[in-house]
Amino acid sequence: MGEASSSERFHEVDALRGIAVVMMIIYHVIFDLNFLGAVELDMNSPLIWLTGRLAAFLFIFLVGVSLSLSHSRRGSGCPGHYIKRGIRIFSYGLLITAATWIYPHEGFIVFGVLHFIGAAVIITYPFAGRRVLSVIGALLALAAGMWVSGLRVETPFFVWLGLKPPGFYTLDYFPMLPWIGVVLLGIFTGDTLYLGYRRRWNWEFPRRNHTLEFLGKNSLAIYFIHQPVILAFIWFLMNI
Repeated sequence: MGEASSSERFHEVDALRGIAVVMMIIYHVIFDLNFLGAVELDMNSPLIWLTGRLAAFLFIFLVGVSLSLSHSRRGSGCPGHYIKRGIRIFSYGLLITAATWIYPHEGFIVFGVLHFIGAAVIITYPFAGRRVLSVIGALLALAAGMWVSGLRVETPFFVWLGLKPPGFYTLDYFPMLPWIGVVLLGIFTGDTLYLGYRRRWNWEFPRRNHTLEFLGKNSLAIYFIHQPVILAFIWFLMNI
């Protein structure tokens, strides 16, 4: 079984997150081209939809894996670390809310991926190290998410949970149900494959991809800058 020091990163986790970054950028280039009217595309076509959803699934799944790894490194005696981390990420989500309220305003982001990740880090860190509880919680959350997806309520105050009012529209939406189930699946996977902060298998990836690892290590910064860069570039091309 592969060993790792408490300060070493698992390069395959960073590489997977790097793949999610690449898929996110591809999806947002397509989305922005359509949004700005540069080309007319069907955003609900299977390939485009799957690219966006798979990128989101990987990001959120790896949140759970990272929580498991952090728990293995730090132990269960430091909840303040996860609470501060969750609040920080949620605050970044509020910045996205403010920015999309200014532009484009219509469909401004109320509870997007950063809001979700910030809240999920705080809620799910107690599950780290508890594989059975994690997988049970994941199954319940996924089932509850399928149930609430078809419900409509008259108030917008429960959109964070997955209960939407009629006509609700937002550019980015990741409610707690079912997505918290994906985080819990990630925790279960991390606790299974990296128990005790060690790889629980005897084989290594034949070749490392340092570009993907770099993207994965810097995914949050890339998330913040990639959309303004893409929008500015498309706008420039449309106006030359």
